[in-house]
Amino acid sequence: MTNLKYASKCVLIATLIFMFQSMTHGLQAQPIQVTPEFQRAMQQLAQGAYDAAVEELKPLLGQGKSHAPAMVEIGKIRIKQAEAQMTSALANFSEAADMLNGGLQAGGVSGPELPKTLYDLARVYEERLRNYPMAIEIYRKIIDEHPAFLAIDRVYYNLAMSHEAIGQIEQAAENYRKIVADYSYSTYFSAAQERMTKLAVGTGVQSDAISTQEDVVAAADAEDAAKASLDLGDMHAGSGNFKKAADAYRQAAAMAGDQDEAVMAYRKLIDVLDAKQKDYQGAASALEELMEKYPDAPGTGDLVYRLGRIYEQDLDSMKKTTVDGRVRYRKSSENVEKALNYYNSVTEKYPDADVSADAFLRKGELYEKELRDYDQARKSYQEFLRRFPRHEQVEQIREKLRDIEGY
Repeated sequence: MTNLKYASKCVLIATLIFMFQSMTHGLQAQPIQVTPEFQRAMQQLAQGAYDAAVEELKPLLGQGKSHAPAMVEIGKIRIKQAEAQMTSALANFSEAADMLNGGLQAGGVSGPELPKTLYDLARVYEERLRNYPMAIEIYRKIIDEHPAFLAIDRVYYNLAMSHEAIGQIEQAAENYRKIVADYSYSTYFSAAQERMTKLAVGTGVQSDAISTQEDVVAAADAEDAAKASLDLGDMHAGSGNFKKAADAYRQAAAMAGDQDEAVMAYRKLIDVLDAKQKDYQGAASALEELMEKYPDAPGTGDLVYRLGRIYEQDLDSMKKTTVDGRVRYRKSSENVEKALNYYNSVTEKYPDADVSADAFLRKGELYEKELRDYDQARKSYQEFLRRFPRHEQVEQIREKLRDIEGY
């Protein structure tokens, strides 16, 4: 009986504690929506008084648990305010365009102010209303009827951007080219040149754009010559003229003002020679030249490995020999040695880099299959396993080691 009374008391106490905690939690978690500040803010918001609504909520900032919800509500109000102002601004721009159009057609502007007003109107259509066809029409009108307009280079640039915005790439490229060809003084020259080189290839203005870029290279000063040649190389490569691309990249490498620019030019040259022209000897020579000039250039480990692959695979001159009356073909020992030298350079300079994993594997393969030097093959495979225990080829290499165990 005593135990039953004790248990009943415990249940009663637990119930009272739970009720107390629930009541106090409810008081602490009182939502911001029931505060007078929030109610007054909503009244101001209903009248479109956004700033006043925010001012009503500001006293809640810094007040314990009301602080964070107040910040959220203020953010929501500012979004509504911005949306309303944008809608209003769009309506104003639309009315401005209508008024300007009507006034211009009625002859309300003449003389030097006419092309300027037309330009302002075209920009409203382009930048505010996103009515690109209408903007294009007005920009073309300025070019045709007011070619001496002092800001005519800006007109061409805006015209090009409007064409580009609606996917008229050829027209955009031609207008960017016009700036590069005829308005070298323009503040839009560099931007126009960049867009021309990116857009013109593969369009009807490709030939003219490449010719224009060649003129840019010829006229460039020492500081800009390498970049201009790189762009020209990219245009030739994009058009399929890999020989001219290689020439432009060589020129860029020779004129480069810093190591990064030179390395980029060499990389592009090597890609064209190796992958496109299949000129492996030329690619190897360019790679060796790069490594000689910039031996410590960052990120060149993959290039050294690539040299090894070229000598191992692409410059493979097979030698015919006869063993026990059977004709056999072996890789050139000179190329194998060069490949091994480059792979060794990779594993020594970048021992834990991803490219070193491949270099260790290639060394093991060459020692095993070409030189029959099983001790060196084992060392390469074992070093690979030690440094790259999670590599996807780990099991294959362990099996290789078992296969050559007795040699």
